[in-house]
Amino acid sequence: MKQTDIYLIIFLVILGITSYFILGKITNESSAVDGTANVFYNDQKILEISLEDGSYEIFDESKVVSINLAEFLYTVAGYNGDVVIEYNDNKVRVIDEISPKHICRLQGYSNSPLAPITCLPNNIIIIIQAKQDGNTPDDISR
Repeated sequence: MKQTDIYLIIFLVILGITSYFILGKITNESSAVDGTANVFYNDQKILEISLEDGSYEIFDESKVVSINLAEFLYTVAGYNGDVVIEYNDNKVRVIDEISPKHICRLQGYSNSPLAPITCLPNNIIIIIQAKQDGNTPDDISR
């Protein structure tokens, strides 16, 4: 291995570590403590959970199996079976589901619009939407 190869490897490792921390900081800064977690099944909104207090609004009664407000657990019907969503401390996560590799359970908590929770074997996607401030113009009105 030549000396230039070693310099290239060191540069790439430093670049990777720096990128990791920068992206983590951007994700943390974009967290929404007063937004909503929108639960979709096959691109159809079935449930909306407020990140402020855990309140909810049901859009499709046939897909919402049960809601336990004492423990803030919301159970929705997925393609392979029930998906249990937990609300805690202005964040949501999937705590129980039926899928081959349990990827949606391993994603952990999210309250950032940049980090949706996807459970594709069950056709469930949880998208975080920040609360829109009335004074801030959107991209179209600029």
